[in-house]
Amino acid sequence: MMTLQEFLPVPLTWVLLPLLAVLFYMYAVRPLFVFRKMGVPGVGLPPLPIVGTSYLTILSGIYNTQFSASDFGPVLGVFNGMNPMLVVTDPDMLKEIFVKQFQNFVNRQSEVQDINIMPQSRQLFQLRDEDWKNVRTQLTPAFSGSKLKQMIAALNSCADQLVENLNSFATTKESFDVKEVTGAFSMDVTARTIFGAEVNSQQDPQNPVIAHARRTFNFNFKSPVIWFYIMFPSIAKPIFETINYHPFTPRDVTDFFDGVMEQLLEMRKTDGGKGHVDLLQIMIDSHKESSNGSTDGPKAIGKKQPLTRDDVVGNGIGFFSGAFETLSITMSFALYQLALDQEIQDKARQEIKEAVGSKEEVDYEAVQNLSYLEMCVMETLRLYPLVSSIQRVANEDTRLMWINVPKGMSVIVPALAIHYDPARWDEPRKFIPERFTKEEREKRNPMDWLPFGVGPRNCIGMRLALMEMKVGLARALMKYRFVTGPDTVPLNLNRWRAFPTPMEPIRLRVEPVD
Repeated sequence: MMTLQEFLPVPLTWVLLPLLAVLFYMYAVRPLFVFRKMGVPGVGLPPLPIVGTSYLTILSGIYNTQFSASDFGPVLGVFNGMNPMLVVTDPDMLKEIFVKQFQNFVNRQSEVQDINIMPQSRQLFQLRDEDWKNVRTQLTPAFSGSKLKQMIAALNSCADQLVENLNSFATTKESFDVKEVTGAFSMDVTARTIFGAEVNSQQDPQNPVIAHARRTFNFNFKSPVIWFYIMFPSIAKPIFETINYHPFTPRDVTDFFDGVMEQLLEMRKTDGGKGHVDLLQIMIDSHKESSNGSTDGPKAIGKKQPLTRDDVVGNGIGFFSGAFETLSITMSFALYQLALDQEIQDKARQEIKEAVGSKEEVDYEAVQNLSYLEMCVMETLRLYPLVSSIQRVANEDTRLMWINVPKGMSVIVPALAIHYDPARWDEPRKFIPERFTKEEREKRNPMDWLPFGVGPRNCIGMRLALMEMKVGLARALMKYRFVTGPDTVPLNLNRWRAFPTPMEPIRLRVEPVD
């Protein structure tokens, strides 16, 4: 019988090589021209087949403050592996994405990036479309003004221990790692407001809750596993789901908090939830509307659905771990900036004295009157936003001003670069709280400040986070002056962490206020 190679007039290799070249062009080269067809400029260096322009990110890092929005232009096309992404900084386009055409940009990431492992996949961040809207609607009441007002006593109780801890450093005149102090306060505050629980981390820093919470977001973008997921999500997703592995959250951490949540849920069953004003109780109340709490069965579109147990556990873990880390980070950077500029610190302290008066605690009314302290926090969040970029995905083919964005394309908003843009902010690297006076904010485009996002899918806990920071900072500044010491080093951020993280710990000293 004649073989195929004997039948062909030329060697089989000569046939296969051109065929492979054509296939390589079709699947790895031609898609790289998508932005040229859209009329969108690309980066200076061309994208490479398979890796796209990800090699530029690998070289520059994730949290890099050296870039500004002016470096990107109003819109830019990049490739994460073979996935095209539209980088947008134009404020009018941002308003379309976040507000005017929000219905076309509801989701934070493409479906292929969702790793469906319970209970993490039920966290608000990952939920999609109507599912997200349903859970968001039921969690929102936890952050109303009336609920926040009821939390103020718990915040002051946690602040009592913060002041006591600072007193020990004032007595010894020793410097301290600011993140450790703010992290302990943040842990106590978060446990009280999210779970209604007391962990006393400021007195017991070895508490296992603290150790596991710190590991929740302690991932490094230098990890090859994370880059495998980022560049090839369609391959990584089924593998991770099969082996029940999440690249950003260690399994033992999730199991630990799942156990904690189970204990809390059992305790709430015993006392009936009476007297609890926290996120957990609101989720439990919604969960009770379900007859069995099962995640099985279809969900009616547009109809309110009771939260499942996975919703309660997943969001309890997500809010607790996320709020703890972000609150402590921002407070530590705020105190660092105030220590560098004593004039600004004195101005904040004077406002606190006038708002609080002779009282020891910072009540809800006083919090509302701490406008300058809030300006200091907002300026801290401008310099050190908690995420470097915000992602949205087009649900449908969408006309975005002069660009046709195809369904499924990701849009990246480089919040960090926008915050450092000299076209938007005079002397963007300086700490100037006065940028956030009422008059200055009215002059500025709201799309220029994005630490909490904008529009219907902004950070649900923004008001609570601001109140927690203002209470903690106010109570600390009422008693102590924060100053630099010989071991206070200039701030240098780690480009490979998801959140702003100093390469060297921020060390300060405190002195009693006269």
